[in-house]
Amino acid sequence: MSDSQLNGAEQPLQLSFRKLWIFNGLLAGLAVVLAYLPIHELPDRKGRPPALIPLSFQAVELGPAAAPLHLAGSWIVIAGDPRFHGLSGLVIDRDRFLAVSDLGALVSFDLPTASRPKAYIRDLTEGPGRFGNKWSRDAESIARDEHGRGWWVGFEQTHSLWLYDPSFDHSIVSIDLKQHEWPDNRGAEGLLAMKRRLLVVAENGGDVIDVGPDGVRRLPLDAGAEVADAAMAPNGTPWLLLRSKGADGIRQWIAPLLFDGRQYRAGAALQLPKDALDNYEGMAIASLPDGRWRFWIITDDGHRFMARTLLVALDYESAAHSKSPATSAGPSNNRL
Repeated sequence: MSDSQLNGAEQPLQLSFRKLWIFNGLLAGLAVVLAYLPIHELPDRKGRPPALIPLSFQAVELGPAAAPLHLAGSWIVIAGDPRFHGLSGLVIDRDRFLAVSDLGALVSFDLPTASRPKAYIRDLTEGPGRFGNKWSRDAESIARDEHGRGWWVGFEQTHSLWLYDPSFDHSIVSIDLKQHEWPDNRGAEGLLAMKRRLLVVAENGGDVIDVGPDGVRRLPLDAGAEVADAAMAPNGTPWLLLRSKGADGIRQWIAPLLFDGRQYRAGAALQLPKDALDNYEGMAIASLPDGRWRFWIITDDGHRFMARTLLVALDYESAAHSKSPATSAGPSNNRL
């Protein structure tokens, strides 16, 4: 067979592959769009009593993490309660996780090492707006109060902070962030308790709201991407969970949050292992006995049938490198 005949057979085949690539790209892009439908498109819900339910961790494979990160484990988390969806924000409290949800729920659950893991779920009956109305009770971030009074929770839509007592039975105080130009569904994604101040990190990656004794002030942030969460490392360094969306899905990184006296910015970014449609929205950082840190990261399934609640453990090679972590492919305008 001549070369021309071979080329003649290849051309339609190449065209088919090109069409398949375009179709897959459009499909991935559509899935990303569906994952970010406005939250008020989801139905309101009725209150449910507190519940202690069994939890299932199913180990799954992810691609390897780039040094200095090491993938220590990844699990799909399954619970038989509809409130165990839409999780965002993550902290560790007495060897258990605490997360909040866009359904206005608080979820306390065991680590994967527990012999019989369980989750305790309760509604945040006090908060902005009417309970059950997702437009007003969209909890996105959580942080421990530095004065031991309980827990701060950041809400979108209403763009406010609420302080709850340690048992979440009552609210103590609320703060209006007064950011009326923020999009409804792009608000207090990250929350950091820093000495006598709170830092609220906006999802747009361009704003930090400083809340202190002298009031509420807005400072610029150059994150280079969207912000999905924020957490304090064991040495007191604040870190960001970053995100970008495109036709190929969702890409995410972690990076230290730096301040030069005038504005905040993200430091060198470390890319996270994930599948294209996984949407990490919660991050907590713990110490390991050997001095390393463990980044615990959880996804928000967005109440979508194609998504999952994925919990990932990533060990950071050396806490001594916390101010200058190695750089991997990050947001295009992220820089040291």
